[in-house]
Amino acid sequence: MDHHPTVRRKAYPVSSQRPRITPGTGKWWALGIAFTLAFTGFASWKVLSVADQAIDVTLTAVSVVDDRTTVVTFDLHRPPAQAVVCTVQAQDQRKAVVGTVTVDLPPATERTTTHQVTVRTTTRAFTGLVHDCVRA
Repeated sequence: MDHHPTVRRKAYPVSSQRPRITPGTGKWWALGIAFTLAFTGFASWKVLSVADQAIDVTLTAVSVVDDRTTVVTFDLHRPPAQAVVCTVQAQDQRKAVVGTVTVDLPPATERTTTHQVTVRTTTRAFTGLVHDCVRA
């Protein structure tokens, strides 16, 4: 015969068998939820507003004209009223920089503008690139 001890449980009234929130803590839960929603909204707005102010470059063409000249063409995406300074480089086959030019680009009425920059080189270039563009 298998014998299991019987555990006696104290009988509670039905109303006290479910867990209850301590009186007065409901307002802290509501405050915590409200703060979390407000912070999430603020963080989302901040991320989206910073993304709208980004400066981005798309290289569209590189032309090695001769041993001393390379022409780099690129599209610049920026806030329309923002002046930008771009550094354009020409590189040889070993990726050594053989020419650099810094270009001041004034504010424009359009968000995307196309620019063509001539880079004077010390030796024949293999490619050209836009190293960086920063706010002026």
